[in-house]
Amino acid sequence: MLKRLILWKITKNTYSVALLLAFILLMVQIFRIGFILFGLPVTSSVSFFIVWFVYYTFFFLPDGMIAAVASGVYELKEKRLLHVLYSFHISPLKIFTLFALPVSILFLLSAVLSFVLFEEHVSFARRGLLIQYKDRIFENIPEKTFLDTGGVVAYVEDKSGGELRNIFLKYRNIYILAKRAKYEGGGRFLFEKGSLLTYERNKYFLMEFDRYWLDTEEFLSAELREKKIHKERIRNVVNTLSIIPFYLFSFFGALKICKTHTQVYYLIAFGIILHQLILFAVKISL
Repeated sequence: MLKRLILWKITKNTYSVALLLAFILLMVQIFRIGFILFGLPVTSSVSFFIVWFVYYTFFFLPDGMIAAVASGVYELKEKRLLHVLYSFHISPLKIFTLFALPVSILFLLSAVLSFVLFEEHVSFARRGLLIQYKDRIFENIPEKTFLDTGGVVAYVEDKSGGELRNIFLKYRNIYILAKRAKYEGGGRFLFEKGSLLTYERNKYFLMEFDRYWLDTEEFLSAELREKKIHKERIRNVVNTLSIIPFYLFSFFGALKICKTHTQVYYLIAFGIILHQLILFAVKISL
């Protein structure tokens, strides 16, 4: 009975905390990508949310475990259940193994997912959303209004179907003024009858053209980057292996050190911050 109760509570609390941390991180990211998420159809945004929560819930499993184990052990102390267990000749080592069972399951699950889930999947979904968002914006450029997408500034005097007339466009150090243009999708424009001004090597260069193609997403590709996945696989393994030492930290820290709820909160916060600092150090070293 006690074994099943601990298994349920540790598993439930671990996933609850991991989901909460994933949600908090999403709220921080909303300030950066909210204009994209809310500027696209719900179906596009939902797929991104699913990818986000699947990956980051896995990523925060060790942090959830730290909170679940520390709070679980302290709850036994606070309700004086430890003394009851000791009176039935259940040693601290036995209690340690009872908590180790759900932690072992989490460790095995994380070990498997370490070779399946990567932050690159989230980046891939984000880049896909950005491409969709830019397509939606460029396909509906308003007339006689300056449009600034953060990387491209455009002004269109008139529109007729898919043809843009008397268009001005700025991208990086390129300035284009053309009589006609057509947006071909994927960030690619075809300009006709115009002039192009560029700034290179501290000099301006002006040229006229009959036709000119410009790709505004030349470095933005909705493809998985294998080099990034290789690095993230290493970080995932470190993240999984960290479950073992941080289990020891949270269990014995709550058992031997914590005497108040405040001390438990400090222990959990310190453990999570230390864990994330280790992962950050691994990330920048790769």
